Amino acid sequence: MILRATRRIFFLALAPLLASCGPPYVVAPTGAQDSRTAKQGFASQGAASSGQKAVFPEARFEFGEVLSGAVVEHDFVLNNPGSAPMLIEKVSMTTPLLVTQMPHEVAPGAEGKIHFKLDTVDLEGEFEGTILVFLNDPALPQARLAFAGRIVPAVELSPMAAFFVAGQRGRGGRAAIEIVNHEPESLRIEKIEHPANRFTTQLDTLKRGQRYRLTLALKPDGPGGRAADTILIRTSSKRTPVLKVGANTYLYERVHAFPDVVDFGTLHAGDAGHAAVTLIIHQEGGNDFNAQLSTDVPGLSVKSERGPRGDQYQAELTLSLQRIPVGPIKGSIFIDTNDAQFRRVIVPVSGLVER
Repeated sequence: MILRATRRIFFLALAPLLASCGPPYVVAPTGAQDSRTAKQGFASQGAASSGQKAVFPEARFEFGEVLSGAVVEHDFVLNNPGSAPMLIEKVSMTTPLLVTQMPHEVAPGAEGKIHFKLDTVDLEGEFEGTILVFLNDPALPQARLAFAGRIVPAVELSPMAAFFVAGQRGRGGRAAIEIVNHEPESLRIEKIEHPANRFTTQLDTLKRGQRYRLTLALKPDGPGGRAADTILIRTSSKRTPVLKVGANTYLYERVHAFPDVVDFGTLHAGDAGHAAVTLIIHQEGGNDFNAQLSTDVPGLSVKSERGPRGDQYQAELTLSLQRIPVGPIKGSIFIDTNDAQFRRVIVPVSGLVER
């Protein structure tokens, strides 16, 4: 899961100089750009001789890729080739960006530097920060700057810190994620812990000390239904000694319904219209599948239609909001079939009706 800090825009009241807080540590970011490689800047269209004129040689700073917890700092330069003082009235920015130093005024023919700091301790993934500088230049009263890059954890789970594996009984299923080391020290995977009754795992080395692949294989003869487990990966990293990976698995039968649980959520009695859910009933490998659907849920209408291939049905489940009683929705859809092994499939139905 990617964790991002909540982004809000806030305004900074000006003082002649703002002091910087001492960061826990500062790094030289990989791929940081200077004015020669940053995105093209911009300037106001006012005539230099008529007063103040704002020129930003650089409008976008891209710091590349840094480890989560690093502090990235950068100066945006403001030139004033005009004939009158340039005033910085206020600055707003995406949190957690901070201004640590900036001038109140830039004299004619001079330049000022606005110093920004980004603490990435609570950030992961892509960061796109917006900075608005409000000026007394009639031709450019508001300048928009960008502060962007990618924050990676010390040890990254790619594409995500979770498995989602579904498979039919007798076949199972599998999926893989990669463990990527972004630290300068070599990484060892010391142990992998998980429940063993539903699935197995296998670790492969792609590049020793740097990249590993973890594969989850859902057992074809394991317990049926859905389960959410946790895999613990113990590593040699001091910053990330334990990685947690979600293992979401679903072993379904040869005849099964999707979804296997119907939840209407929270509804309001007396509202116009209806709530509807589509239910698919499938027989793997069949061509003469027959199913009859019924329900014990008050006010629930069930209409089904057989598919052209003869191996599945599509059912429309409809609740009239004007007919259902107030209180919890609780009951089942009963699917009676001509399959000798699966004579009846039951799908639970739930929800809540409020006034």
